[in-house]
Amino acid sequence: MVTYKELLVKQSPESQQRIKDKVEALRQEVVLSQLREELSMSQTELAQAIGVSQPTIAKMERPENDPRLSTLKRYVAALGGELSINITLPTGKRVGFRL
Repeated sequence: MVTYKELLVKQSPESQQRIKDKVEALRQEVVLSQLREELSMSQTELAQAIGVSQPTIAKMERPENDPRLSTLKRYVAALGGELSINITLPTGKRVGFRL
């Protein structure tokens, strides 16, 4: 059986980048909507908690959206959660931030 990585290296560099971009977009889409769905919250309910419209939440959850950290923090806070960032430096040192 061929793995994803084995298939990917056979593609042109341009194709590899398009695939990586699509994977990243799908990852972002799944994460935000899954957070909300994990709490059985609708887009409308979340929009009311943040103080925006439901279409704004739908836009935030789209894969092509690249939200600012402040927007992401509001989204997570409205779900009752906390946002943190973990950074791993090339030296192996890890640094974490709560926003």
